[in-house]
Order: sequence, then C-alpha cells, then structure tokens
Amino acid sequence: MVPCRDSQPRLPKDFAAGFSLMELLVSVAIIALLMSAVFPFLFQSQKKYQDNLVVSEANQSARAALEVMSQEIGQAGFNPNFTSAKISSAAVVVNPSPQCLTLSDINQINPGDWVSVDTGPNYELVQVLSTSTVSGTPCSSPNQIQAVFLMSHNGSTTPFPVITYKMPYGSGILQTTGTSNDQRLEFFGDINQDGIIRYMVYSLSPAVPAASVSINGTTYTLYSLYRSMTVVPFTNLPTPSTYSPPPNNAASPLVTSVLYNTTNRSGPTGQPIFAYPNQVVIGVVPNQITVVGTVAVTLSVAVSPKSLESGQSQWFTMATRIRPLDLQAAITVNNAGGAIYLPPLPKSLPMTFPSNYYP
Repeated sequence: MVPCRDSQPRLPKDFAAGFSLMELLVSVAIIALLMSAVFPFLFQSQKKYQDNLVVSEANQSARAALEVMSQEIGQAGFNPNFTSAKISSAAVVVNPSPQCLTLSDINQINPGDWVSVDTGPNYELVQVLSTSTVSGTPCSSPNQIQAVFLMSHNGSTTPFPVITYKMPYGSGILQTTGTSNDQRLEFFGDINQDGIIRYMVYSLSPAVPAASVSINGTTYTLYSLYRSMTVVPFTNLPTPSTYSPPPNNAASPLVTSVLYNTTNRSGPTGQPIFAYPNQVVIGVVPNQITVVGTVAVTLSVAVSPKSLESGQSQWFTMATRIRPLDLQAAITVNNAGGAIYLPPLPKSLPMTFPSNYYP
C-alpha cells in the first residue's frame, strides 16, 4: 500500500487566515469613537428623564392640592338646610320683645338664620337672634332659639313645625381687615356638605429650614401653604384672648415649596397667591357686606432638587379661578330685594391665630 503523501488534514479555505493585530486595533478605535459620542447622549437623556420625573411628581402633588382648594372654596357661603324636621310643643304669645322657644332640637340652626314657624293662619317667618348654645344667650334651657314672634302658637295642643328658610352667607369669604389678603384666604360654609358650618384658613408659613431661590434677579422665599379646618364654635365661646384650647385645629401643609416674595406681593409670574378680581358690596347701610364673586389662585412651586440637566433652579406654576355659587346666589337674593334674609357673619368669626396654628 502506498502511503499518502500528506497525512495532515487540510483546513477549509475560509479559515486559512485571521484578523491581524492592526485590524483589531483599528476596530477597537472605531468602536471607542462611536461610544464616546453615544454615552454623553445617553447620560443627558437619563438626566432629562429624571428631571421630568421629579417635575411630574411635584406637579401631581400640587394639582391634587389645587383640586381640593377648588372644591372647598366653591362651597364658601353655603348655609345648609335642616336634615331633620323640627317641631315645638310650647305655647307662644305675641310679644314685640324677643322670647325663647323650645324645639325638638336646634341642630343646624345658627344665629342669623330665618325659619318658618307653624302653618295656616298662624304661619310666620322669624329670624333667629340667638340659640341656647351661644355664650351669653338669654335662652337658658336646652334646644331653644330666641326670636320675635308676632303670631301666637299653641304647641301644647298640637305641636307645630319649624322649617328651614336658609339663605347663603354673602360674607362666606372674609374680607375684613386682617383676614383674606394676597397670601391668606379665610372662608366658611358647609364645606363638607354634611350640615356643619366650618371655618377654613389657607395661609403661608416659611419653609423649615429657611430657603430661597433667585429667579431673574428677584429672590423668592420658599413657603408651605397650610390648611386649617375648624367647626364654627357657638358653644360657650369666650373672648379671643382666653381661648383654651384654641378653636383652630392645628394646620397641616397642603402645598410645599411655594415661591413668593412678600415685598412684591407676588410669585415669579407677577401674580399673588390669592386675588379677588370680582367684588360686590350688597345690603343696606349699615349692614353692608362685601361679596367676592371670584377667587383667583396662582401657585408657583419650586422643584427640588435643581435640574440635573441644566443645574439651574426649576419651578412650575398652576393657576385657577373659582366662582363660589352660593356667593353668587347671595348677590341674586340681594338684587331681588331679599337682602334682609341674608344671614350676617356668624358669631366668633373671624377667629384669631393661636400659637399652635402651625404645627
């Protein structure tokens, strides 16, 4: 047998040669150049994404707070009707002087409200001057209202009804000295639509620790916008200097990092936190009140931390205009000649700001 001349296996032609060192170095250099261009772009995109995420979260928080404010301010001045019928089994004789009448209950009856008493020929409409829950009232027995009765009512024979005849509080947004202004809003009404009058305060308090931001050469301080809700106290109300405990609930932050310059009375947009563009004076002298037709709210909120992309402070603004329908209704009642039926400002309002107003 003749031996094979070449006993070593032959490699396919495609594997006969490989890359040279120079070719590998050139490839690495090209890839490095490409990546040097791609990585900064990816890094910048990541910072942009993180900025957008931070702004979005802050925006959602402020938007939720603005929705709450819109709902609550929209209820300003709402004076709820009775949720349960009231009757009296007392006997009343005509008297031009105020006298006290005992009812089945006086829930949701406040001084200044109008109620209809009895039916048929003895029907009359009376204004509640006081109730037995008000400090200093002459009505000493429970569940009594004080009013002037010009008709006789014999409830001892047949109990007669006392029915609501409520009108909105035209002064639902307080506009007296020391109350609502460019950075504070005070209002009251049946805010939760549960038959209870509540007193609301939105007010700025400096952020802790103190912080400020310079925007276009103007320094803006960072504040927190606080919210306080308190049931209007008619029971045993002392003088303001002796509140114990204070009637205001401790406030809680509603919006943080609000930008505001108290000297300029504006935020970065040039607008105040609260503005009252539409105001109408109604009533008859000396019982005139100012009715606020519109509340403009402008919140400029700083985003923390600073922009990763630009390294500059960033902020956004949210604004809305709110028209409380009950205040509009009060104007309508006044213009129709019914100003006498609009209840006055409840006793104890406006409240003072006790030391624990802010937590």
